[in-house]
Amino acid sequence: MRHTDLRHRLQALASTDRIVVKQTYLWALVFGLFFVAVVKTAWVSEDAFITFRTVSNALIGYGLTWNPVERVQAFTHPLWLALLLPFTALSGDPYWTSLALSLVALAVTLFLVGRIWKHWDIAALLATASLLWSHSFIDYSTSGLENPLTHALLAGYVLVWLREELPRRTFLLGLLVSLLFLTRPDAIVLVVPSLALHIWQMRQRFAQTVLRVAVGLIPAALWVAFSLFYYGTPVPNTALAKVQNGLTLAENAHQAINYIQWTIDRDTVSAILLVTGLVGGLWDRKLRVFAIGLVFWIAYLFYVGADYMGGRFFSAPLLLACLLVGFLLRKYGGLSKALWAAYLVISFGALQDTVFSPYTFDQKILGESGIANERGFYYQQLGALPVLRRGTWNSHPWLFEGDALKEVPGTYTRCAVGMTGYAGGPDLYWIDPLALTEPFLARLPARTGGRVGHYERALPAGYLESTVARQNLIADPALHRLYADVDLATRSPLSAPGRMAAIWRLNTAKETYVSRTFDRQAVGLPGVEVKSKSKFSCYGVPYGWDGIWRIDGPPVVVLRASFNFNPQ
Repeated sequence: MRHTDLRHRLQALASTDRIVVKQTYLWALVFGLFFVAVVKTAWVSEDAFITFRTVSNALIGYGLTWNPVERVQAFTHPLWLALLLPFTALSGDPYWTSLALSLVALAVTLFLVGRIWKHWDIAALLATASLLWSHSFIDYSTSGLENPLTHALLAGYVLVWLREELPRRTFLLGLLVSLLFLTRPDAIVLVVPSLALHIWQMRQRFAQTVLRVAVGLIPAALWVAFSLFYYGTPVPNTALAKVQNGLTLAENAHQAINYIQWTIDRDTVSAILLVTGLVGGLWDRKLRVFAIGLVFWIAYLFYVGADYMGGRFFSAPLLLACLLVGFLLRKYGGLSKALWAAYLVISFGALQDTVFSPYTFDQKILGESGIANERGFYYQQLGALPVLRRGTWNSHPWLFEGDALKEVPGTYTRCAVGMTGYAGGPDLYWIDPLALTEPFLARLPARTGGRVGHYERALPAGYLESTVARQNLIADPALHRLYADVDLATRSPLSAPGRMAAIWRLNTAKETYVSRTFDRQAVGLPGVEVKSKSKFSCYGVPYGWDGIWRIDGPPVVVLRASFNFNPQ
């Protein structure tokens, strides 16, 4: 009898070992395929260089600034920046640091997804593999931006939410919401419904539950307090520039519809994955709350007007939809799995943009909606494989231009400040007409008819003179007060008299700063002829993104910068 028991135990252990080995092999297969896809598509975007300049300034000793003379949060992702800072200090290279961190975040995401599934069956494999077909998810598993970290934290949140037996679960949920907020503030839209449901389910211990959530939220609260004190605003300057743009809700909704249509047309698998996850999740009582999170996200897109980076705003929702689809396939059995597998086979061509993306990938297509495949624009200069073959990532013309301008410090302006601003170093002061890095212009309404995500501001009379002379020369009384308070909040010492009062006014009396006489359509530069105000113009110059102007004075003189090199 003892021998029989021992034999059964050994057989059970052997069976368990085989399951563990099988699961390990499947995880390795999944990770290997994603690794191939992400390495073949890895790239860094123009916007990432805005963060890279902040990292560079901080490492030099200028603080978390864009233009060293003023404190502006020109980045949306404090936690992502916090990771870039020490590792860039060690490597000396923000480009490769961002890509390495992205791969680590991908590995963490896949590991957590495996824990969510508990075991890799056909449903889990099919659902997870769907992300390999997703142009949006794979493209923004790198890019130098915060998306891969958002993916990892979102997967961690879902895992904790599903594990009801987990110790300190309530605190962990609050902490993960806090970290999501610090990675990208609007990412919490996806998880707020599930957190609210958790608090409701724990209502018998309501005070204790709220306290534990509040403790988890402390990191986010501390950052908001720091941001308010240091930058003068609790939200990133990018939010002021893009969300508080002066456009109507109808205009933003139209842009969101364009964004959704772009996804349907150019990334159909992602669109179907989102819809399937949303609809399937709504029919599942336990997971419905995450489907509601997807509904909230769509509503949010209509509120803010979506974006110009095709797919970026859907990468995190796609991960959530993938999980919902996986549980849906498990629930409805063999036929649903067969149908989903057949759909992936039929859509095999989508892998040309991911797993089988060619080294020659180059899609500089900009539709009338203003939404673009950003990787297609930058991959040949800033894609990992082309960079490895060329031996340097410093080959984009905008990087060459910034490097050349190091020899002539001064005040400059251009309509795409990321790469040139980073390469030019801290001695170049940049005026950003899109206001991503500009605290005064970000508080003005943008011109109408501009490109989505590119909300150009008119320059008020006296603004350029004020910037060059470093004194308030703006004639309009309301704008004069705005400039004075922005100057006090962002350029004065942190303990300067009246600074906190200025910060209070900037955040509570916004409507008093813009007079009715301000012409939001009067874009342009002195001496530069306004030839177009189309959505693809900037400073009144058709397709004016490449132009760089030097601002001298006063009196203000605007000179077009020219370069003698011809980078290949």
